[in-house]
Amino acid sequence: MLLSVLAILSGLVSGLVMISLVSLVHFASSFIIPGHPENYEALSVIERLVIPSTACLLIGVFWCLLPSKVQKVGIPYVVERLNYHQGNLPLANALAQFIGAFIGLVGGLSIGKEGPAAHIGATFGSQLGQKFRLSHANVEVLLACGVTGAIAAAFQTPLAAVLFTFEVIFIRYSMTQVLPVLLSAVTATVLSQWILGRFEWFDVVAMDVPNFDLSLSIVCLVLVGLIVILSSLFFQIQKWLWRFAGLSIWLRFSCVALITAIVGSVFPQVLGGGYDTINLVFSGQVIATSLILIAFLKMFLTATSIGLGIPGGMIGPTFSIGGLMGLQVSVWFDTGLPIPIETALFVLLGMASMMAACFQAPLAALLAMLEMTHTSEVIFPAMFVIVLSCLITKLIFRQDSVFVERLNYLGLSSVLNPIERQLRSHTIEPVADPAISVSNVAKFEQIKDFASNMIDYVYVCKGGQWYEISVSELLTKMSLLEYGPQPWLKPLGGELGLCTDEMLISPIIEVEEMESLIKLLSIFKETSANKLLINLKKSDQLCVVTRQRLDEFFLKETSRNVVD
Repeated sequence: MLLSVLAILSGLVSGLVMISLVSLVHFASSFIIPGHPENYEALSVIERLVIPSTACLLIGVFWCLLPSKVQKVGIPYVVERLNYHQGNLPLANALAQFIGAFIGLVGGLSIGKEGPAAHIGATFGSQLGQKFRLSHANVEVLLACGVTGAIAAAFQTPLAAVLFTFEVIFIRYSMTQVLPVLLSAVTATVLSQWILGRFEWFDVVAMDVPNFDLSLSIVCLVLVGLIVILSSLFFQIQKWLWRFAGLSIWLRFSCVALITAIVGSVFPQVLGGGYDTINLVFSGQVIATSLILIAFLKMFLTATSIGLGIPGGMIGPTFSIGGLMGLQVSVWFDTGLPIPIETALFVLLGMASMMAACFQAPLAALLAMLEMTHTSEVIFPAMFVIVLSCLITKLIFRQDSVFVERLNYLGLSSVLNPIERQLRSHTIEPVADPAISVSNVAKFEQIKDFASNMIDYVYVCKGGQWYEISVSELLTKMSLLEYGPQPWLKPLGGELGLCTDEMLISPIIEVEEMESLIKLLSIFKETSANKLLINLKKSDQLCVVTRQRLDEFFLKETSRNVVD
């Protein structure tokens, strides 16, 4: 019940973040750009030179004021924290992401707002899980809820947002996470529709596509070829630019400013999100510039901006790039469909195939098509272009998701191995045994009780350090009383007890309670210890865990899963 409530809350917050970012960008842009926020064509050449350059300057100043660890932002950073830091996302990075993306979006840089919102939503979900001291598995669920809510609010496509989270962030499907993530997606979508209104994607609600004949399939193949080329270049440009990550922020952001200002001054259609160019064609206006040129320039600017470290997203720009290419293909070829349907169909096919190829998210792209058109008529052509785009990109060009490739470049893994995943799904309770603590002077009756209760070891704290004592040694010391008084006899509360100062004791490492067994395993590896003493905060008790007990538990759980 608590997880469901937190999932809804995560969806609300991530949706509000997305809506706030959009609203703030529109409000700030209204003072700079006449008409609508992407009407860069109405600006003078000087303004198109100055505005992006100023945005890069402001981001550079802001970024230089931040510690290096706070400069890490975006979806790859979310995946890194998920896999290597138990999903713990710092608030400082999310705030930096919001401010940096806001400046870039207002300044017309070719970046998206969905990625930054997903990062911020994931951070809030992570913080909720940490605050309520949930297990790592539940923190993962809330993190997924945050990402899903942001994307669902951005496009009002809740099912596609759910699948995007599983295919791109987690790169696996988990039935235990489906219901909370769906709750978050629905909550964010309802909030987005309530505040921003319902999105009508290019008036394609009444899409009516006839049978998938030969002429339509040939045109789709042309579109697939162009999309694969675009997605491959989109990745290769970023990969080449990643090698310059060690250069100063000023140099990298100055390059972005120079390239964006020069290209944007000549081709204003590439500035901002890029959806206005598609809408202009739908409204019947003629674009003098070649649409394929705009698509390639848009791809180049986005890849350059992200590759050189501008804190923005890639989801929105890839949609725009694919839509522009689909629009160009619909202009080149006549499939026999009515022009409005043909144009809308290929715009959506281009958007879906570009998203699928860049992020290797075929089901999310397919569901996005269905939710945008509200009809099943587009299923087969959408499956045709999406499957081919993904297969050619992955098998021929050997290219995975851009996010996965980024993590691989950094030497990080985008997925957990089965052992780590299994350990993350359990807390320490199944492998922990109660630890009995004694004072420095132990009573004789207490020691006899240890023997009768089959307790092997007890623990004593001296000078802030815990030590382990064998009960058998305590009993051996007590047996020496038959030969007379011993040097370890000390007074305790009016009677004599056994002082542990002169006994053979072994130091043991004390650690705080952790959320999952993966953290416990990492501590064992770091310390090379065979046994750990764990302080349980909730019950204020001690327990002990051995490496052997952890290994036995994992083997037992693994064999159980195999049988199931």
